[in-house]
Amino acid sequence: MLYLDGIGLSFLIKEVKDKILNYKLTKIFQYDRSSLSLFFGKNNLLFQVKDNSTIFYLKNEKDMNTDFQSNFLLSLKKYLQNSILTNIHQEGFDRIIYFDFEKLNLFGDVEKYTLIFEIMGRASNIFLTSHEKILSALHFSTLDEGNRIIMTGAKYTLPFEDKKISPLYLEEENFPFEQTDFINKVEGIGKAFATECSNNFKKFKEYLSSYKPTLYEINHRNKTAKIITYNHFSEFSEKEISKKEFETLNEGLNEYFKLTITSSLIDDKKKHLLKYVDSQIKKHKKILNNISTDLKKNQNFEKYKNIGDILAANMHLLKQGMDKVNVFDFYNNQEITIQLDSLLSPKDNLNNYYNRYNKGKRTLVALEARYQDILNEIHYFEEVKLFVEKETDFVGIDEVENELKISNPRKNKIKLNKMKKRDLLSFEHNGFKIFVGRNHKENEEISFSKGHPTDIWMHVRDIPGSHVLIIRDNNPIDEDTLMYAARIAGEYSKANKGDKITVDYCERKFVKKIKNAKPGNVIYNNFRTLSFTL
Repeated sequence: MLYLDGIGLSFLIKEVKDKILNYKLTKIFQYDRSSLSLFFGKNNLLFQVKDNSTIFYLKNEKDMNTDFQSNFLLSLKKYLQNSILTNIHQEGFDRIIYFDFEKLNLFGDVEKYTLIFEIMGRASNIFLTSHEKILSALHFSTLDEGNRIIMTGAKYTLPFEDKKISPLYLEEENFPFEQTDFINKVEGIGKAFATECSNNFKKFKEYLSSYKPTLYEINHRNKTAKIITYNHFSEFSEKEISKKEFETLNEGLNEYFKLTITSSLIDDKKKHLLKYVDSQIKKHKKILNNISTDLKKNQNFEKYKNIGDILAANMHLLKQGMDKVNVFDFYNNQEITIQLDSLLSPKDNLNNYYNRYNKGKRTLVALEARYQDILNEIHYFEEVKLFVEKETDFVGIDEVENELKISNPRKNKIKLNKMKKRDLLSFEHNGFKIFVGRNHKENEEISFSKGHPTDIWMHVRDIPGSHVLIIRDNNPIDEDTLMYAARIAGEYSKANKGDKITVDYCERKFVKKIKNAKPGNVIYNNFRTLSFTL
């Protein structure tokens, strides 16, 4: 949640002005219906309209550009490209911000434009105006809104008529306020500010002139939630789990959105991936059930060989045209009746049973091989599912998507820069470095590329999980380090807390790839084991 009332916005405006005032607007990008960036050199002024996260701030990182186009974006480029930002100011202390621009036209005359940002939650709007007339607008749902008209060519008017008292005019004799009156009668006052200052003039003056940007993690309805705000407020402190202060509000906003938006995007990508992986597991389990049924049908193929052997021993009794024959079954020591095809010769009837035996044998061998292949596929996708569930960044998710040759569908095509290869996850213990694979690609690297052949490789037996490598540099490894690394292998596996597990370990040179197998699927020998409860 973002808590910035009009007072908080006044502090943010001062910070942004110090960074980009009198700079030239060099580039303009729109990412989707609700967000756009104005670039002043390398300074990225981001505007976003997302209900309770509607805000502008200088974003530290450049967003991925898209081919998103809109009439509003075309208007911004037409009127504001290469203009100079001359001022940023508020409508009093209200949540309406003006960004003033000046630009020389072809005749050398100065043209003035104003970008107006109404930060009103779901009713937020962004207007491009010139001499109070609307040139273009973003995020409006109707042409008529209350007593004002929102359309190109119309005069821009404020979304409210009642004028409140500026907090700058309040004196000590005006205090205390009822909280509701404080919010309704004074500009820029939010609920948390009113709770903190409505009865305390000294604190009011302090909170009006200075601020301490704070990121709270609170307990909200038995769930954790993050709140970025511009000062210490008891409304949040009472539910506080942790908090972090920042030098500037802009710095706090960057941290907040990096934590919340990034994690949200990762969760969306993970959800898409997990849905695909679960569908593959379900599909392969259905195939496995079908193979099991076929195996049961073909498991008695040996009986056809026995019948063939009995017929071969009694060929003298078989005549052309017979549809059955009564003979002695020397396998089970009893008289039996064997069915024959009256249209076939005795020899062909004999061959028919042997052929049925050979076909059943071939079918069973093929089904058993297919059964093992499907088991390996299920194991592979269960391992992928584990890696996705434990993943925490975009690079890892993209690596899994590339491995599976799928991508997350988007409404707009995004021009992605090549992502840098991330370092392997590693730990230090007793002077040894321990690497952990977070997906099949990293497992392959750990098992066949990283370190030296005599380094120690580990994996939890019979459970999907990460490959672990202890870099030993030909030094002897103590039992404590082996157990430490084994527990890491357990934690990065499908095993749960309290499960009894076995971890196999050997020198890396004893780990081999399986021909034509999925990535990360290996065999190993000359191994030892460690068994313990996770």
